[in-house]
Amino acid sequence: MKKFFAFFVILITLETQCFASEVLDNNVSTSFSIWGDLNIESNCVLMVERNSGEILYQKNAYEKMYPASTTKILTAILVLEKCPLNEIVTVNASALKAVPATYATANLKAGEKFRVEDLLYAMLIPSANDAANVLAEHVSGSISAFAQLMNDKAKQIGCTNSHFTNPSGVHNSELYTTAYDLSLIARYAMNIEKFREIITRTTYTLPSTELYPNSDRTFSTSNDLIRPDSNKYYYEYANGIKTGYTNPAKDCIVASAKKDDKEFIVVILGDGFNQDNLRQKYIDCKTLFDSAFANYIPTDENLQQEIKKDSQDNDTSTLAEDNSSTASSYVMIVKVISRVVAIVIIILAIRFLFVITFKNDDKKYGHKRH
Repeated sequence: MKKFFAFFVILITLETQCFASEVLDNNVSTSFSIWGDLNIESNCVLMVERNSGEILYQKNAYEKMYPASTTKILTAILVLEKCPLNEIVTVNASALKAVPATYATANLKAGEKFRVEDLLYAMLIPSANDAANVLAEHVSGSISAFAQLMNDKAKQIGCTNSHFTNPSGVHNSELYTTAYDLSLIARYAMNIEKFREIITRTTYTLPSTELYPNSDRTFSTSNDLIRPDSNKYYYEYANGIKTGYTNPAKDCIVASAKKDDKEFIVVILGDGFNQDNLRQKYIDCKTLFDSAFANYIPTDENLQQEIKKDSQDNDTSTLAEDNSSTASSYVMIVKVISRVVAIVIIILAIRFLFVITFKNDDKKYGHKRH
């Protein structure tokens, strides 16, 4: 009976530990907003203040997702840091062959020569996958070698749940990230002046070359938030950043908007169309940006207002946590403590089993211990 009780204790402890970890993990990725319910329909969302990274809204922001062409933000970072804009790049046939037939391209031709700057515009405005591959091969010699650079850079930026296999976002089951990690990448990129300049452009025309003498390769941005002719989705304060879509990844966007001295970034992954047949990612971006511009006060000002309110009302209410890093730290501490407690209980239960076993042996065989 005592043995059964000890085994029962061990089993319950392990089950409780698993349940606690699952609950804590789910709490990290559930919905959070400092302004209450905003009626956001997208399932994977994060909004941050650009400069501080303060999280203002999140829903499943730490869930691993396919990023599609939002991957190109990281590619642009590496190219801008490693190549002069006027450096000449030769288009290799291998880079063109690596693009699946149904993916967007800039109709580049093997042997053409372009400036790095031209290919960056082609990659970021119409989301040309051939331009991304050409740049990757120029930087690293191969797409696989460039992917390693991407993963190293992502870790340097602070990403902990991302893995990249190509520079364009062409679907691969091993290419994944999270809305939170993408926000880190986007904030980093938005500190690069040339990147900010490129992503605000709505059209771009590639220059003619010896192999393509026409100047008819003109492309429009894939981001409807910054297109004035996009009546349903245009947002006057939007200033970037990058869209994405594949069948497995669904509709994705990393968007930014600036008004006066306030600037915010929204990441939405795995989205689709709503009941009105509108692209939900754009609707939710506009809702989030409107809320942020109307209500956001920097954290220190929030704190000062709360202190003032407390002194006036003699209230000892506690400020709510409004930063996911704080929440994540809290979850980590609780996890560690719960695991330590679980281990101690299991050790004690196992020791109890041994004591019972030894006592039973003594009784059975008459052994004496000294």
